[in-house]
Amino acid sequence: MRLEIMPELPAELLDESWDFYQDCFSDLQYLAVNRHLMYRSEFDEVMADKRIGKYVALDDEDGAVIGMGTLTNELESIPLISAEYFKYHFPEMYEQRRLFYCLFAGSALGHRGQGVFVALQRAMYAPIGEVDGKVFFDICSYNEERHQLPRMIAVILSRAAEAGRAQPTRLDAQSFWMYEFPKNDAPFRREERRSGYNRGRRDGGEDRRVARV
Repeated sequence: MRLEIMPELPAELLDESWDFYQDCFSDLQYLAVNRHLMYRSEFDEVMADKRIGKYVALDDEDGAVIGMGTLTNELESIPLISAEYFKYHFPEMYEQRRLFYCLFAGSALGHRGQGVFVALQRAMYAPIGEVDGKVFFDICSYNEERHQLPRMIAVILSRAAEAGRAQPTRLDAQSFWMYEFPKNDAPFRREERRSGYNRGRRDGGEDRRVARV
């Protein structure tokens, strides 16, 4: 595996990277209420935006994309987060560009993806460590509860060079509530029902190790 860091994704990698992104994160379409997947036009814009670093892991044998992550410390480049929140709560760090946002990070399944996610996280930590910065992710409830992704990322970052101990802190959370209208003969209270969490992958395959963010 070789890992390349690019300000802009080359045109010849764009289609393959889009296919990898879709394959890696498509389950979130069915497991998260909020939209987590970018449309192709949005993906292309991110891949062309030089304010957002692209971390791309390529297979040594055939050069295929086997891992990918994106990271930026220019928070205003991400329209779906509130840069004003961070400017208000961390004014000095915001001004110094020491706050980083990871849009997504994912790796291929099987032996091709072995060690890739860890390598991505370590590489993405490097610019954060250089400025003694902080990084934040947007993690859906499924990945938090099913895969314990916040804890797993903390373990990986704690092992990164000079990282010390990575301490996760929840900044915010959003819940989606559905209201039903049972008939008069139905019980007023029943056990809370949560959809999607016990379904796993729709195709019956293995869950991927992803952070999305």
